[in-house]
Amino acid sequence: MLSETSKIVPFGRDYCIYLRKSRSDLEAEAHGQGDTLLRHRTKLLSLAKAMRLNIGRIYEEGVKSGETITSRPIMQELLHDVEAGMWAGVLVMEVERLARGDTIDQGLVSRAFQFSGTRIITPVKTYDPQSEFDQEYFEFGLFMSRREYKTINRRQQLGRLASVNEGKWPSNRAPYGYDRIKLEGQKGWTLRPNKNAQVVADIFRWYTEGPPAASGALRRLGPAKIASRLNAAGIPSPGGHDWTQNSVKDILRNPAYAGWVRWGNRPQVKVLRDGAVVKTRPRAEAGSETVSRGLHEPIISQEIFDQAAKLLKNNPSRPGPKQLGIKSSLAGLVTCGCCGRKMVRRPYRSGHKDGLICPHPSCPTMSSDLDIVEAAILQALRSWLADFDQAPPDDTTEAEAAEQASLERSISALQREMEQVAQQEQRAYDLVEQGVYTVELFTARCQELSRRRLDLEQRIQAAGAAMTALEQQLQAKSLIAPAVRRVLDSYALAETPEEKNALLHSVLKDVVYTKTTGGRYQASNMSITIHPRLPF
Repeated sequence: MLSETSKIVPFGRDYCIYLRKSRSDLEAEAHGQGDTLLRHRTKLLSLAKAMRLNIGRIYEEGVKSGETITSRPIMQELLHDVEAGMWAGVLVMEVERLARGDTIDQGLVSRAFQFSGTRIITPVKTYDPQSEFDQEYFEFGLFMSRREYKTINRRQQLGRLASVNEGKWPSNRAPYGYDRIKLEGQKGWTLRPNKNAQVVADIFRWYTEGPPAASGALRRLGPAKIASRLNAAGIPSPGGHDWTQNSVKDILRNPAYAGWVRWGNRPQVKVLRDGAVVKTRPRAEAGSETVSRGLHEPIISQEIFDQAAKLLKNNPSRPGPKQLGIKSSLAGLVTCGCCGRKMVRRPYRSGHKDGLICPHPSCPTMSSDLDIVEAAILQALRSWLADFDQAPPDDTTEAEAAEQASLERSISALQREMEQVAQQEQRAYDLVEQGVYTVELFTARCQELSRRRLDLEQRIQAAGAAMTALEQQLQAKSLIAPAVRRVLDSYALAETPEEKNALLHSVLKDVVYTKTTGGRYQASNMSITIHPRLPF
């Protein structure tokens, strides 16, 4: 006699499988229990065969945090497809695999399945979203899953805190200059200095004492000059890129280099922004972090670390006030042609005009006066508008007509393929009913046809969107020119940099600035490339 889950489900829309590996599964695999996803996939496919379900897709997610849906991209994709009514049901090992988040996340999952009428099928029970009893049972399962997640998370945090108190390294990543190594004969990890340890020692020495000058005297270097020195020597930063002032400061602030283990200095804090929960990591208040003497070998002495901390405290960063608003008409618009970073305004205390510079220390791009770059952008817009007006906006070019015909032929061919796939699907049903196809062959065939049908649907949709865009192109041509002309006419009347910045952003996606030779008082090779915000 078939169990509740094993009852035959009539053919209809396709079903899918969702697999997710948890951290507890990793521990089980470490003890020789085999690949979790493989075991779960085999069991759910067997269940689908017994219930004669047509599996259209298998969603697989690796080890992700079960706390929020936002950290699980595959789960987000599944919910999107469920809400669109793509699946008749979802096969999963247990409902806890779907959501362990807070009440909001649980509500999103429950609502998606309920409103779309999508079943949830597990090896022990099938949940019908239209059944009030099953709905309550499903919500209770999510609630218990949340409690279990909190218990596991609390146990992990207590374990990390205990490791810190024992001097073990609690993080999965070692700080720059160290390698993370397993402790012999006991649980936990510690640190061992590597080849970059000398770089760390040099950073502290340059900051507290300074390198020897030509005269033999020592002169301290600030974080910015230390970063420039390291970049000039070709030494990669902890992230593998160039050093910055902040990356040097992070080294100087880390007590691990003096032999300490720290935990809780950057706690994870959740804040609500625009209706969404966002995770942030602000610096902890003094005294709220846990610091213990570590088991690892220090790279610098405690005296040098304390001296560096005192110097950092006496020379804090002085960020500009945020309430002053936009001070540059080109803010967020100009991109460096060499490194791809956004160019920034540089004011001068001497009273000279503001400059536009690349903030990257080792970038070869040279700065220019901001008003010169601004004038060059306006001139580039005028030239672009003049060239644009040369082409009749109401006439279809030969290239546009050829593209339209090509898209029409492509859509017709794809629609014929869709008809063939529908016939093949019906043929597969006939063959499995006649016993010609085995269940395994039928499932594989259905998966292949489902993939082909989904691919064809996406290609038809893309071709249709391209056709629509092509049809709107002529109309768009007639709209962009007046917008650019309005910006050029209004720019001189704008009173503030913020107003000018808004005008430029309304018609430009970005501007690429390149300049590698020349200076303020000599000829340069400055070039400006504008990318208009075209609606086609």
